[in-house]
Amino acid sequence: MSLNLRWSTDIVTFFNPTYWDLPADLPYPEWEKRVDVDPKPFFERMLDGAAAAGLSGIELAPAPGGWVNALNSYGSAAAFKKELDARNLVLSSSYALPVHLKAVLDAPDEAAKQAARQQLHDDTAGHAEFLREVGCPTLITSTIPRAEFSEIEGVDAPAADFDAPTDPELMGEVAEELNGIGNVVSRSGLHLAIHTDAYSLASRTADIDALMAQTDSERVKLCIDAGHIALDGGDPLAVARGHADRAPVLHWKDCSVHLPPHTLSGPPMVRHDEMIKYFRVMGSGGVVDWHEWTRILKSKQWSGWGVAEIDMSVDPLREIREGIEYYDNELSSL
Repeated sequence: MSLNLRWSTDIVTFFNPTYWDLPADLPYPEWEKRVDVDPKPFFERMLDGAAAAGLSGIELAPAPGGWVNALNSYGSAAAFKKELDARNLVLSSSYALPVHLKAVLDAPDEAAKQAARQQLHDDTAGHAEFLREVGCPTLITSTIPRAEFSEIEGVDAPAADFDAPTDPELMGEVAEELNGIGNVVSRSGLHLAIHTDAYSLASRTADIDALMAQTDSERVKLCIDAGHIALDGGDPLAVARGHADRAPVLHWKDCSVHLPPHTLSGPPMVRHDEMIKYFRVMGSGGVVDWHEWTRILKSKQWSGWGVAEIDMSVDPLREIREGIEYYDNELSSL
């Protein structure tokens, strides 16, 4: 018996500059600026691509492929939904970077914390209302890194910082803020889902267990990304066993090898560009045991959205299709 799942992709899959006939080495900020000038042609082609790949849905990405530019492109949530409907697509989920969450946690005093929290909740409320109008139930975000990266390119951070146990007080504070965001999105009839970003407070099994234990199971869910967990040296199978019943969205992505976090250095996008070199389409040679992953999900009678993605793919339609074909041919009948 096959899983009850529908396939989506995060539109970050379409972010490679060469897909848009732009220079391969175009810096991410420059790519973002080009899209921001007139995002509609970019959204049109990404939506067309998702439909051509045979998907049922899409997941909105960080800027420039997020909800703000979707709104800028079409003028209203209702108009954006019409574009999805015309292509037989739905919005499975929508991702927001944890920038405002980090601002709350980094605030130097209570007044600054309150102001940052208000900004976080206001931005979340606007995002959630957009999703409600489009008919999307899941707003995804992330937590913060479990240690500080080196901002100096070529200089490693201390490995021990990333391998040390998480401060329980910090985890409690993060959980409290996530519960607050969960309350905000629930007012629009949505739930929050925490993406298991590599090297974050929601990547390693013990951290995820602690975070899930301290958050509201009705309002705060999990978005399990197998590739991100494996890249951090974690065990995506253990996370699926423990929390798949709380995960409405799963990212079916692999990686070639564990990449120790302390070896990533430089500004955030430099680290990101290095990190994504290690991600792989499922079935193309990676470390995740997809057969056991699928057996676990079937034993739990899991149902939801499967996101077939690969960050900034050079050939997004082919790689999306390859991942889904691997599932159909190798996994669906397990």
